[in-house]
Amino acid sequence: MQALLASFNPQARPLYLEIARCIENAILKGHLAYQNKLPAHRVLAKEIGSSAVTVRQAYQELESKALISSGVGQGTFVSFNVNLSDGIKGRTRNEFNLSLVTPLNGPLLAPLRTQLKALAGDDLAAYCDYEDDAGNPEQLAILHQWLQSQGIVCEQSQVIVCHGAQHALLVAVLATTQVGDRVAVERLCYPGILSVLRQTGRIPVPIDLDEQGLLVESLEKQHQQQAIRALVLVASCQNPTASVMPNQRRQKLAALVNRYAIQVIDDDIYGFLADDNIKPFYCFAPQQTVYLTSLSKCVSPSLRLGLLVVPKSERDDYINLVRTTVWLPSPLLMQLACQLITSGAVAQISQWQKRQALVRQRAAKHIFSELEFVNQALVEHCAYHLWLYLPQGWTSKAFVAVMLKHRIHLSGEQHFSVEGQQRPAVRISLMATQDIEQLKHALGLIRDVLLRRI
Repeated sequence: MQALLASFNPQARPLYLEIARCIENAILKGHLAYQNKLPAHRVLAKEIGSSAVTVRQAYQELESKALISSGVGQGTFVSFNVNLSDGIKGRTRNEFNLSLVTPLNGPLLAPLRTQLKALAGDDLAAYCDYEDDAGNPEQLAILHQWLQSQGIVCEQSQVIVCHGAQHALLVAVLATTQVGDRVAVERLCYPGILSVLRQTGRIPVPIDLDEQGLLVESLEKQHQQQAIRALVLVASCQNPTASVMPNQRRQKLAALVNRYAIQVIDDDIYGFLADDNIKPFYCFAPQQTVYLTSLSKCVSPSLRLGLLVVPKSERDDYINLVRTTVWLPSPLLMQLACQLITSGAVAQISQWQKRQALVRQRAAKHIFSELEFVNQALVEHCAYHLWLYLPQGWTSKAFVAVMLKHRIHLSGEQHFSVEGQQRPAVRISLMATQDIEQLKHALGLIRDVLLRRI
């Protein structure tokens, strides 16, 4: 209760917003953890000398922001998880970490050694100082050419360099929305997106999805009920479901966002895994879309290179936001990334990763043939991860705990849910180890535990 009421001002008006503000601060600062139960209306009202009606209004305000959720006879619980590492672990030594979606580093090491030697023999001093606000023109030219090879038609002046994809997402959200704006996201959504929205005071609005991605009708319905300012879209290999939106639906979505002037942030970091005929959403609605991509999934997260393609008229605003948040991406890492691009290594590594993802999806499909997962009906599917539904009788919390005893770490659906309870499921990274036999063994163990064979 003490954490709940920190900084509470009983003289503030309207009082329900003051109560909501205090609880929201407690959640965002981590004082109220995910799934913590909140006091009943009457209990909290008595504590602060207010009425149950006022507390109920405060809870309704928090529910509208998807910070808490309630059920009849169950009470009210924190539904927002501010701690990303609770569901997605970094590299671990004592566990087989299937919660972290990352490319394999095997094909990177040889070209990386080559380019590091070349960089050491170059004029290193040129990359060890502050860069021009807009970036190094030679590096920008290389990055622009690489974007064009990915099907992105734009001018070099539209390219903004960020310190990785997560930073690019933060910059795009800050540039396209304001505090209090409603931002549409897929109902099952990458936690990093939700964290950016929450920490910057934006309100995520969940949009229904199926095995082909976001449902356009659901977005239109939500927009009619509450004005949607922007949409963060992961159309290719959606995280966590790995669904891929077909071109026909992308075209339909483009018509909708153009009609209602909804700004789209097209998070396309997995776009290289989609079939060649699948176009980035940016291509369907370039005037309404900020394009986002990175080398973090196709090559390596260590390069910390994120790219945005933005309207020319707003270029200076984006440059200022980059300076405000990180001052500048590392010129040294940018040069290393550019050398990997011009040498052809990035293209080769991306194709190798794609082939590996396809092989691993085939293996998972065979091992999980008695279970249910997204994209199960597809003959071939290329993605780094898999969304596995749990059989009846299992909760993700219980299953994740059991698998930890087997030293396997997984991510349950609660870490990806914007609001409310979802069907129990886990996201499984298929690229967690270079050794595919080790992966098969872990997948087989997951299957046997779920089917209660062990």
